[in-house]
Amino acid sequence: MVSRKRFLMFWVGGLIAFVVALALHMPLTLETVSEGIVDHQTATTAARVDFIQGEWAEAGVYRTALTAMISDLVFIMLFSVGSFLGGLYFLRVGTGALRTIGLATVFAAIVFFLSDSVETTLQIQQLAAGAGDDTKAAIAAAMHYPKLVSWIACFILPLNGLILEWSQRRAA
Repeated sequence: MVSRKRFLMFWVGGLIAFVVALALHMPLTLETVSEGIVDHQTATTAARVDFIQGEWAEAGVYRTALTAMISDLVFIMLFSVGSFLGGLYFLRVGTGALRTIGLATVFAAIVFFLSDSVETTLQIQQLAAGAGDDTKAAIAAAMHYPKLVSWIACFILPLNGLILEWSQRRAA
């Protein structure tokens, strides 16, 4: 049985991990890599990945990039689990719209976990190899928008679910 406390522990923990990951990614934003990690995530070719990684190496932040990407994996795990548990919680305690929010959150959490895990793993592999790979870059870049949309859903849906649950409790 999924408790509200466990859902919130993982979900809020995931949000905290996101803030930490953002801080770790800050040094990766350079004049020539203006979007930082997002440039690496959306690089569709080995040549673009090599350019970005070369710029990071020249700026002395190559190892920082690896640390930042590993922190992404911690965020992905906590936030995905928290969102998934939130969806299950809303399915268990809710009726009507709250159950719909629960189902949508479960779906979004699965999409987020799969897309962001694939994207980040392929990024780490290219960074660890010291070279881009056309196939890995293309697949990682293709994961960017499903990840982004599902992340937004995993943020907004649980907030709406919590507000709806609160208003239903007040009305009861």
